[in-house]
Amino acid sequence: MKPAIIYTSYTGTTHAVAQKIHDACGGDLIEVKSWDLLSRLFMYFVRRSPDMQVRDDGVPPMAIDLSGYDLVVIGTPVWMGKPTMAIQKTIAALTGCNGKPVILFATCGEDPGTTLPVLSGEVKTKGMTVAGRFSLSQKEIADGAVIRDLIANVQGFGGGQ
Repeated sequence: MKPAIIYTSYTGTTHAVAQKIHDACGGDLIEVKSWDLLSRLFMYFVRRSPDMQVRDDGVPPMAIDLSGYDLVVIGTPVWMGKPTMAIQKTIAALTGCNGKPVILFATCGEDPGTTLPVLSGEVKTKGMTVAGRFSLSQKEIADGAVIRDLIANVQGFGGGQ
């Protein structure tokens, strides 16, 4: 089984989680990034924060054909209690996803807000079935238990090298 791991990451936190999933389960790692006004403002302010590094990787949100995948994993940081526009635009443009199971994850400081319910609704409108939802706070990421649970969920669908 080959999962598609689609995510956006501006400071590297979500990227690190997606990379761990990829290292344990294989598949294709697809990073997307939006350059809309909100994203540009966020990047401007984060770049001026002495403790934060900003990733410049990623392709613009685009149509991704999921017909060749058995499982989809989608990850996003939480912005103001919601998923990023880059992930929302990417989900809207997905093709070949009807009937596919999807595992969602959100990285956040403490509270994911409505991020996971919003993503769940969006993937369901594309005909996908939510097979798992994970919220990872900074503390949980440092602990590693939730990441292990997330990876186990992906591997439960046959993802693994």
